[in-house]
Amino acid sequence: MAAVDITRLMNSARSRLTGATDDALQLELFNVMDDFFKGSNVWCEDIDFTVPGQDPANTVYFVTSDTPSLIDKLAWVFEVPPSSATSRGQQIGAAMQIPGEITLALQPSSDKVYRATLVLTVQDPVTRLGYVTFPAWVLAKYRDRILDGLLGKMYSQPSKPYTNTQLSVFHMRKFKIGIASARVEWTRNNTYRQQAWRFPSFAGGSQRGSSGWGGPV
Repeated sequence: MAAVDITRLMNSARSRLTGATDDALQLELFNVMDDFFKGSNVWCEDIDFTVPGQDPANTVYFVTSDTPSLIDKLAWVFEVPPSSATSRGQQIGAAMQIPGEITLALQPSSDKVYRATLVLTVQDPVTRLGYVTFPAWVLAKYRDRILDGLLGKMYSQPSKPYTNTQLSVFHMRKFKIGIASARVEWTRNNTYRQQAWRFPSFAGGSQRGSSGWGGPV
């Protein structure tokens, strides 16, 4: 993340939290970002994996993120057309009960390349200075709501000079509203006044249903 943005965030928090230590702030910031990413889904990564055709003995495929992060959930899986590295083919029914283990609903009849969109969250280790690692654009865009989460969690700590239950409730409410708003932006692909984006279903009906296979989370 950008040093200037994290410095501004920490200074804003310190100015409101008399007596708060950097260790306490950094610990709660980790928890705030974990809550934010798990609730909003805004941190995603596309991972390609090859599926051999007509291999009924294997329906589980393992994927890992290329970033210092933890896989939280699977958003969707779609086929990568052979003629294009960027366009999306039909959506593929898939589930991920264990992070990183993708189970396909059906095996293809021929070799395919599938692309899984993974929703990520933070993990250890933190940086040398003790800060949690995540994309810089997230803090630049959602700084105020992240600050609300940090203040809300800090104010809720018992027996501290800055303990304030009323302010904790106030800021946590704003933080939760911010998470919900970010999630809506994600479903709309950050497009102004558009309907929630949904991957087109394949012929025969929607991939999303009571079985839990496929579909945006």
